[in-house]
Amino acid sequence: MSEPRDVIVIGASPGGLVAAAYLALAGASVTVLEAEAVLGGACASRLPLGDLTAPSGSHTLCALDPRVVKDLMLVRRGLRFAARDLTLIGLRTDGKPLVLGRDAHAAARSIAPCSARDAERFRGFRRDHFAFARAMRALWWESGALGGAAQRDELRRLSVTSAAAMLDAVFESEGLKATFAFDALQDGISPADAGSSLLFAWRAAQEMCGLQGAVAIPRGGPAAFVEALVAAAQAAGVEMRTGARVARLLLARDAASGAALVSGEEIVARVVLSSLSRRRTLLELASAGATGFAAAARLRRHTAEVGEGKLVLALSSAPGFAALQPAGRFVIVERLESCVAAHAEARAGRLPGELALEAIVPTSVDRTLAPVGTHLLSVLIRPLPVSPPEGWTELSQLVGKRVLALLECHAPGLSASVTAMNFVEPRDCDPHTVEHTLAGWSDRIATPIDGLYLCGEAAEPVSAISGRAARIAAAIVAARLKGEAR
Repeated sequence: MSEPRDVIVIGASPGGLVAAAYLALAGASVTVLEAEAVLGGACASRLPLGDLTAPSGSHTLCALDPRVVKDLMLVRRGLRFAARDLTLIGLRTDGKPLVLGRDAHAAARSIAPCSARDAERFRGFRRDHFAFARAMRALWWESGALGGAAQRDELRRLSVTSAAAMLDAVFESEGLKATFAFDALQDGISPADAGSSLLFAWRAAQEMCGLQGAVAIPRGGPAAFVEALVAAAQAAGVEMRTGARVARLLLARDAASGAALVSGEEIVARVVLSSLSRRRTLLELASAGATGFAAAARLRRHTAEVGEGKLVLALSSAPGFAALQPAGRFVIVERLESCVAAHAEARAGRLPGELALEAIVPTSVDRTLAPVGTHLLSVLIRPLPVSPPEGWTELSQLVGKRVLALLECHAPGLSASVTAMNFVEPRDCDPHTVEHTLAGWSDRIATPIDGLYLCGEAAEPVSAISGRAARIAAAIVAARLKGEAR
């Protein structure tokens, strides 16, 4: 048996690394246990792509906690951004692209050919939306409360309002509504679901590089972001072990007391944090008796049916649409109703007839990501069934063909430039609920097992790489350890 530790962190995802660094800075002895051979979770560049590798997750960040950046001195440790604010661009087959950048007047001019009414409404909509989202930071950034009755009333309204209804109430252009709808498909929900409009508010509440609602690309890719986190954790004294897969939690008097590895080694700790999903943590690592039979049954019943996939391609030439805006996120969605219908098909386990895509070309802003003459194209695909009856081995090939056909409509000749391609199937993660999005931090971080806490994306209001849940989880655990020491 290894030397006892104050804290064990299961999983070296960004959330696990952030929590470990904060706890070590608070004086705790911390060991991170990572099952894979490399650190970083979905941010690690380990997806084969010919002679290259790429992250299995998104190439972008949209919700990184500014306090984490400051407290862990990530800029001093090498964190830089190749693009600070990607422009949202809706590619259309029936007209010019919709360029919806930070300049509201320029965005309105782009919208005007589709709808003069929408162009006029857009500026006021975004101004009011961003103002409300900033107020929501009291709830989503810390454990505060909304300041006024008007804000609380708006929150209650959004909690029962679908994204589709919100967009229909404001805009008339199908192209504009469809472009915005892509973000409402996050976390496997439908734009027609009650409360899905909260996703828009959450996205607008975030900040990247000092810009509200921005989407950024780290220089060197997400792996460079992980390197900065690892440097911070190592400087704080965190022990990190790779190839250390946890088989089960150790329990003492119904409380978490450590972890047993698949190798048979047991590591004792006063507290355990998991950066895995709630489902994996409580169903795979703990017994139903420890979790609570009713809670375990609920977790088994409520599974995520819909998710997102990723197709990453190596190209011999940049796709044509990249010339519109190198720092762009190019969304391909024809109609808002298409998103709703596609979600229903994915929920039934079928590949939707119409897919929604977001494509970025990270090498357009960061040439360090690939050799000269090679370009990367990263495509998020929503919605997709998590567990199709035929399995993803066969279905992934069909998805690849369908996505290439869609991209060809906007970048003729793209297929001929593909030198390598890889597909990442949807993850089996915790299903999204309005209650989870609005819950307090302690409710999302705590588990039914005493001494066991969550610190990854599962503890965030919306699944995203933020570090905020990890920072707050570390504060909760540090206070517990301090109280036990008295």
